Amino acid sequence: MDKRRSSGPKPRPTRLISSLSTVNIVILAENLRKTLGGREVVNLTFHVEPGSVTGLVGPNGAGKTVTIKMISGILRKSSGKLEVFGQDPWNNPRVHERMSVIFATPFYPREIKVGELLRDLGKLYGRDPRELTEEFQLTPHLQKRLNQLSSGLLQRVQLVASLMKDPELLVADEPTSNLDPTSRLQFQEIMKRLNGSGVTILISSHILSELERLVSHVIFISRGEVTFSGRINDVLKGEEEIHLLVDDPERALKVLGKGTREGGYLRVMGNFREIVDLLDDAGVKIINSRRASLDEVFKKFSSA
Repeated sequence: MDKRRSSGPKPRPTRLISSLSTVNIVILAENLRKTLGGREVVNLTFHVEPGSVTGLVGPNGAGKTVTIKMISGILRKSSGKLEVFGQDPWNNPRVHERMSVIFATPFYPREIKVGELLRDLGKLYGRDPRELTEEFQLTPHLQKRLNQLSSGLLQRVQLVASLMKDPELLVADEPTSNLDPTSRLQFQEIMKRLNGSGVTILISSHILSELERLVSHVIFISRGEVTFSGRINDVLKGEEEIHLLVDDPERALKVLGKGTREGGYLRVMGNFREIVDLLDDAGVKIINSRRASLDEVFKKFSSA
């Protein structure tokens, strides 16, 4: 993978968004609206930075798939601004040639053989598929039809197909929803490798524990609107929910002056470093600790 991108990622267009200073932006949405059946389903403002892995997070029905389809250029916006690489993605070959899309359910004919599909795509994009076929361990499966593959193998075929055009941007809509735990871990590692080689990634998922280990940025949407957009470090820092297992819970609660018991753990809101220092100074031993996860933050921003 790295051999393909030894010169580094291609330069991204420079844009200006709202009150932000000038930054490089791969995806720009400003008051992006889509109406379906007479009802407005999304009204979004956000941006995706080059080189990032951005998670698009929201409950079912929040508008994730509609947003992904508009970014992918297969669904037309109703109003507002949407730019990918500085251009409207709707029916735009210049955008599509720089971007690949992965859906939970592949749209390729299910009766086609793996080798036939990849050869056809190789001819279309002028690339020999053998390198990627070997890299993603698909060589033993080339004579199988897509409808004969497991969900994990089918997703791997989709990945190889999406990489045939050597994309600068990879957009994935719930790509691990049908995968078993092992295949999910493999998919995460592949995403990390791609991002390390210069590919910008936008990925939607409701499996938040996966995103937390993968994304650098996150966009929370609820009822069709953005409730937070920024670096994952920012959304998890500051006053947060902390779970502590200590040797003397009663003394810890007295020292902190706040918190509640939840089973063997204490649940405390505050700054992690300050809480740890207070307990350490008081001689309370912390056996285990867990800071707020993306799941807890998700609940907060889903009800915003």
